[in-house]
Amino acid sequence: MKYLITGGAGFIGSHIARALLQQGANVSILDNFSSGKRENLSGLDVEIMEGDLRDASRVAEAVRGMNIIFHEAAFVSVPESMEKPQECFDVNITGTSILLETARKT
Repeated sequence: MKYLITGGAGFIGSHIARALLQQGANVSILDNFSSGKRENLSGLDVEIMEGDLRDASRVAEAVRGMNIIFHEAAFVSVPESMEKPQECFDVNITGTSILLETARKT
């Protein structure tokens, strides 16, 4: 099985990656590293794709060949969401929509 974890460099995503790897899974990570940390992936045998959910071509590349997707990517900072509400909406709604539509087509 091939797994994609969006937001895989974050706390939850990196723990999902570790658990899957312990089961012998093939894991890929899509993250823009806006809040996720590269050190969370240190020592993990994963394919890392740097990119944003709002980039439909990058999402299509990441989804290609995957069997299961764990969607953990999000604009998570509440204080920052108050300062940048449109960006928060764009990442969380538009980005998720792009991911779901790409997965459906794939």
